[in-house]
Amino acid sequence: MSNNSRIYQWLLKRADKQADNIWIFTVGAVSFFFGMGIILYAENTLASSLGQEIIVLFGFILAIIGGIAAIIGYLSLSLLRFLSFANRERVKTPTLESIEVEEKS
Repeated sequence: MSNNSRIYQWLLKRADKQADNIWIFTVGAVSFFFGMGIILYAENTLASSLGQEIIVLFGFILAIIGGIAAIIGYLSLSLLRFLSFANRERVKTPTLESIEVEEKS
């Protein structure tokens, strides 16, 4: 099995886990905005010092990690879901009931 095929199968499985994807998106968005809040708080209320810069750095790292997680969650909800729909069988296999209905017509 090729490496691309494994990644593709993993992406399809990831697309079917909507609750996990929503959780990833939500936690990422909350941590992003919390990190931005830390940055704004430190810039507007603390005096310029090394401590302020360390707090801003912590908020910046938290915002970056949260932003990346939110992007991954959002892409999993949208693009990967589209990928799984596009991959599915488009033609339904005939069933006995559908064949009987066609014969009566």
